[in-house]
Amino acid sequence: MLLECGMQEEGLFRVAPSASKLKKLKAALDCCVLDVQEYSADPHAIAGALKSYLRELPEPLMTFELYDEWIQASNIQEQDKRLQALWNACEKLPRANHNNIRNNVIEIQLLYIVPC
Repeated sequence: MLLECGMQEEGLFRVAPSASKLKKLKAALDCCVLDVQEYSADPHAIAGALKSYLRELPEPLMTFELYDEWIQASNIQEQDKRLQALWNACEKLPRANHNNIRNNVIEIQLLYIVPC
């Protein structure tokens, strides 16, 4: 849904959906009974559900354990060394976190590639 026309929406990840629509969407996702047609016209609801999911995780995808390493890597001035340090930190992530980040990055990249 986000990939279809999400980039045409102003403030896709900034503009909040209605609270009732977001609550209903999250409940549908929790029960695995999503009516795609109901939400296809509101990419803000989908983006809001993704943001909510990431915010409500018990631990950040980047993990508390690796926090200092992420900060140190981001402060490296030389781009090649910074990217290598970030890559090294990614390699230490639990497999589930790594996969989750990879899938989210791919979807966000596709938002910029797939024209509406």
